Amino acid sequence: MKRIEKIAELLGQYSEVQLVTASEIAKQLNLTRANVSSDLNQLVKLGKAKKSGTKPIYFCSTSPKEKQTSTILDDFIKKSPSLFHCGEQAKAAVLYPPNGMHILLTGETGVGKSMFAELIYSYAVSQAKLKADSNFITFNCADYANNPQLLVGSIFGILKGAYTGADNDRIGLLEKANGGILFLDEIHRLPPEGQEMLFTFIDRGIYRRLGETNSERTAQVLLVCATTEDTSSSLLQTFIRRIPMRIKIPSLIDRSLDERLSLISTFFQAETKKLKTPIEVSTNTIRALLGYHCPNNVGQLKADIQLLCAKAYSHFIARQEETIKISSYELPHYIREGLYNTEDRPKIWLLLPNMNARFFMFNDEDTTLFLQKDTKNNDIYQIIEQKMSDMERIGLDTSQTSEIIDTTITNYYHSYNTDSVIDLKNLEQIVGSEIVATANKVCEKASRLLNLHLSDNVRYGLALHLYNTIQRVKRGQRIINPRITEIKKEHATLFKTAQHCLSVIEADFSIQLPEDEAGFLALFFTSYENKNKKRAKVEVIVVAHGDSTATSMASVVNKLLGEQIAVGFDMSLEEKPIVTLNNIKNYLIAKDQLKDVLLLVDMGSLINFSDELQQKLRIDIRCIELVSTLHVLEASRKAALGYELNEVFESTRNIKGLSTYQKNSDDERKESKLYILTLCTTGEGSAQLIKKMLSNRLNFRGDACELISLQITDEKLLEQTLKNLTLSGKIICTIGTFQLSLTSPHFTITDALDETKTKNIQSLIDYEIAFDGMQHNIANMLEYEHGKDLIISVREWVEAIAAEINPNVSYEIKVGLACHVVCMIDRLKKGKSVSSFPKTLAFKKKYSAEIASVRKNSQFLETYYAIVIPEDEIFYITAFFMNESLF
Repeated sequence: MKRIEKIAELLGQYSEVQLVTASEIAKQLNLTRANVSSDLNQLVKLGKAKKSGTKPIYFCSTSPKEKQTSTILDDFIKKSPSLFHCGEQAKAAVLYPPNGMHILLTGETGVGKSMFAELIYSYAVSQAKLKADSNFITFNCADYANNPQLLVGSIFGILKGAYTGADNDRIGLLEKANGGILFLDEIHRLPPEGQEMLFTFIDRGIYRRLGETNSERTAQVLLVCATTEDTSSSLLQTFIRRIPMRIKIPSLIDRSLDERLSLISTFFQAETKKLKTPIEVSTNTIRALLGYHCPNNVGQLKADIQLLCAKAYSHFIARQEETIKISSYELPHYIREGLYNTEDRPKIWLLLPNMNARFFMFNDEDTTLFLQKDTKNNDIYQIIEQKMSDMERIGLDTSQTSEIIDTTITNYYHSYNTDSVIDLKNLEQIVGSEIVATANKVCEKASRLLNLHLSDNVRYGLALHLYNTIQRVKRGQRIINPRITEIKKEHATLFKTAQHCLSVIEADFSIQLPEDEAGFLALFFTSYENKNKKRAKVEVIVVAHGDSTATSMASVVNKLLGEQIAVGFDMSLEEKPIVTLNNIKNYLIAKDQLKDVLLLVDMGSLINFSDELQQKLRIDIRCIELVSTLHVLEASRKAALGYELNEVFESTRNIKGLSTYQKNSDDERKESKLYILTLCTTGEGSAQLIKKMLSNRLNFRGDACELISLQITDEKLLEQTLKNLTLSGKIICTIGTFQLSLTSPHFTITDALDETKTKNIQSLIDYEIAFDGMQHNIANMLEYEHGKDLIISVREWVEAIAAEINPNVSYEIKVGLACHVVCMIDRLKKGKSVSSFPKTLAFKKKYSAEIASVRKNSQFLETYYAIVIPEDEIFYITAFFMNESLF
C-alpha cells in the first residue's frame, strides 16, 4: 500500500466532529510530518479530505457521498475577490456539458495566467470532470516561435519523413494530454496554419500529425490558451470564435491591497516549504512589498520575494543564525521605495498598523501575518453587509427579508453568550493593548450599571468587535444597525447602558459613534433566549435534475439563513428516478424523528415522489414543482420559524418568479415632483424673500419643481412636512441659515444671492429632469428588459465615481455618461461590439490613475450584469469624467 493510501485510510476514521493534525497522523504512522503534510494537501486537492484552521491546520475525511463545499479555486478566489468573475467563468467552462468549454486567458505579462490555468485543472479534477491521474500539459509556444514546423509538430505530433530531419514518429502534446488539459501559453505565437489545425480539432475532435494524410486521430482534451496580446489582431478570428470563454486576468495594480497582502503571504509560505525552515519578515518589509512599483505584476512580486528569501537564506547558512530573517534595511532600493508610497501609505498603515511584534512568522502551513482562526467572522458589520449583498444579488427585496438579518444578528451574539471555553492570553496580540483596556472598562461599567457578571466570552467578543468598530471609523465607513428601533424598544435598559459605555470608547479613541453602535453594544449584555426558539416541524427537501442544481440551491439558502435547513438531492439525466427516490427515503428513515416533508422539485417524474414516499413512510408530504432559489428560501425560512406543513406549503406556493418578485414598486413610488426648501425660524421672513427672488431666477420646468418655505421651530410640523414631501417627490436641495439632516445639498442665504451659486441650483433641477426623461424615453428603446432599473443603477454608479474622480464634473456630462454606459451595457448584454478608442497610448499616460479607478469601479457593473467591459470602454468612460476631447 502506498504512503498516501495509508494516510487516506487512517484519515477515514476522522470526520468534521473529530479532526486530526498532520503531526498526529505522522506520529501514528511513524512518518515524517513533511511527507504527511504533502500527502494530505494532495488528498484535499483530490476532494478526498478537508482542511480547516490556520494554527494548527486540522484535517478530516470527506464521505464518498458528500459534495465538496469548497474547492481550491473557491479558496483562491476568497483571497482574491477581484478574480471572482474570472473564477465563475472558469467554473462555467469546466462544468459545461458534455466535456467542458475551451478557454482563452488574456492579461498582461506576469498576472498569473499559468497559475490560474493550474487552478482550472485542480477544479476540474475536484468536480470529477477529469480523472485524478489525468495530465496537465504546459507548453509555451514562444519557445519554438522561430521554427513554425517544430512548433506545430510539437502540438500535433510528427510523422516520420514529414520534413528533412524527421527521422522518427513523434507523439504530439494533444496525444499526451488526452483525457486532461493542454495549456498553450503565448498562443499568439502559433502560426495561422497551426491555428487552423487547432480549430479543426476543436470543431471535430480529430487531428493529424504533421505530414500525415491518410489517417485521423482523436483525443479528448480541454484546451486552455493564454496570450498577452490583443486577440483581435494577433489571432485568426475563425480561431477566436471557437473559444467563446475568454477570461481576462486583472493586473496587480487593479487588485486591492488586501489581495496583494494575501499574495505576499502565499509566496513567503511557498518559500518556507522549499527551505524547510520558518522565515521571519519585518513589518516594514511587508509594507514595502505592498507599496512598491511592480510593473511585471504577480510574476515579479513572486520573483522579488524569492530573491529576498535567497539572500536571507545565504546569511542564515553563512552566519549560522537561528532563523531566516528579512529586514527592511536589506531590501533593494526599488522595493524600499514602497515605504514612501504617498498614494497608498494611509491604506497600507491601516492594513498593517503598529504591531507589538516587529516580525511576522511564516512556515509551510500558517503565518502570524493575519488574525488567528478565532478572530474570523467576528465583524458584525461585514457579516450584515455581506448578507445584504447576497440577498440583493439573487434579487431579494431586503425589506421583505428582515427575518434573515434578525437571525444573522441573533446567531452572532449567541456565539459570545455561551459557556464555551475561550483563551484570553493571545487577545492582546490580536487587537492591541488599547482595545483590550477599553473593552475591560466597558465590561466593568456595564456590570456595575446592570448588576451582572459578564463572562470571558463576552469580554473576548466585545474586544474583537471594538477592534472592527475602530477600524471602520478610521476608514470613514458608516455604522448602520438594521435592528436599532427594535433593540431600543425591547432592550431599553441595555440600550441606555450601552449609550453610557459609548462615552468610554469615544473618550479613549477620540472618535464619535452613532446610536446604531449602542444597539450592537447592548446585545453583548444579554443572553440568547434559546428556549423560546421554535423547533422546525417541516423537512425541506430539494430535488432537481443536474449534477449540482438542487444542492446549489440548498447551499445558497442555508448560507443566507445561517442554518442547515434545506437538503438537496441531485439527479443526473442518466440516473433512474427510483435511485433518487430510495436515497431520499433512506435519508428520512435515518433521521431520529420523522417530520412532515415539503418536496420542492423541478419537473418530470420527480413530481410523483411525494405520493410514493407518503405511502411508504406514512408521513404528511406536500410537493411544489418548477421551483427556484426563492421558493427554497421561503420554505426554509418558514420551516425554521416553526410553521406547520400547510402554512409552509401555501407561503412557498405563492412566491412569484424572480422577474416579478423584484421591486415592482418603482412606478408607484416614482418621484413625480421636485422640491426646493427655503428655511427660516418662521417660514415667512427670509424664507419668503429667498423664494420670491429665486422664482424670478430659476426655470422650474413648468410645474416639475416647486419652491416651499418652511419654519424650523415647530419640530413635529417640520418632520411631518418633510415626510409628506419625501413620499410625493424628491427634495433636491435646501436654502437658509439652518441646515437639516438631509442628504440633499444645502445652500446658504449668501449662496442664494450669488448668481453663480444660483446656476448650481438650476443645474440640480435640470439634472433631475434629464434623468426623468431618460427613464421615459431611453428605457423603451433598450433591448434589455429592465431598462428603468438599469438607468437608476447606472445613475448611482456614475455619481459615486464622479465623487471619487472629479466631483466638479457638470450635470450635462453625468447625463451624457449615464446614457453612454446604459447603451454600452445594453450592447454588451446582446453580445454586440463596441467602438475602439483613439489615442490610446497618450491617453493612458495622461490619466493612468483615473483609468485605474474607473477600471476598479467597473467590476461592480461586470459582476452585477454578467458582462466584460472592454478596455476601450474604460477609456471612453474616463474621458467623460475628465471632459477630454478625443478629436
